[in-house]
Amino acid sequence: MKPSKPISILIVDDDPLILFTLEKVVAKQHDLHLVGSAINGQDALVFLQDKYQPDVVLLDIEMPIMNGIECLQQIRKLYPAICVILLTTFSEEQYIVEGLASGARSYLLKTTTYDELGHYIRDVLNNTFVMPTEIAIKLATFLHTKKEFSEKSLSTLFFQTYELTRSEQQIVKLLAKRFSTIEIAEELVIQVGTVKNHLVTIFKKLHVQNRQEAIDFIETHLM
Repeated sequence: MKPSKPISILIVDDDPLILFTLEKVVAKQHDLHLVGSAINGQDALVFLQDKYQPDVVLLDIEMPIMNGIECLQQIRKLYPAICVILLTTFSEEQYIVEGLASGARSYLLKTTTYDELGHYIRDVLNNTFVMPTEIAIKLATFLHTKKEFSEKSLSTLFFQTYELTRSEQQIVKLLAKRFSTIEIAEELVIQVGTVKNHLVTIFKKLHVQNRQEAIDFIETHLM
């Protein structure tokens, strides 16, 4: 059996020690391949344009010239297939929300045990949304206490996080109201079969098995 292609990684961090450590960790993983490194967002974009588009970018947030959030937004715009994992020592709520809303696939604290890095990257590439407990708590607290974080902003973050299309978003909203498949079709003026096809895709993206699990998940994360 032919071995699978190694996961290509670009590391972006302005801290030489962190950069060196991450490079060594990646080099020790048989299925990870380091294709390059950069010390700020601008250098990272030049690398992506001139040299190579990797599977994953480990992207620091606090950097000079161009920070990680700005770089992330450009990567998502120019290279949407690249998986971006935000890497930082900071756990401030605004970074969590802004980063995820801008299209980051996950968020990794630099205090994470580096031995777990390979497993973490593989999980994210397998569409498993992984988030450190500290970040999840910060995010939950922020959403609960910040009045200015409107329901519209929360739904936008949810839809972007799970990469739901406009049609899928419409169906999720109706599913949250416990519309039946037939009722959703009538409301959106589409075929029942079309709704069923969308639901299959939605269940896959939300990592649920059926309608009830989807409703429970939506009520927990969106309502």
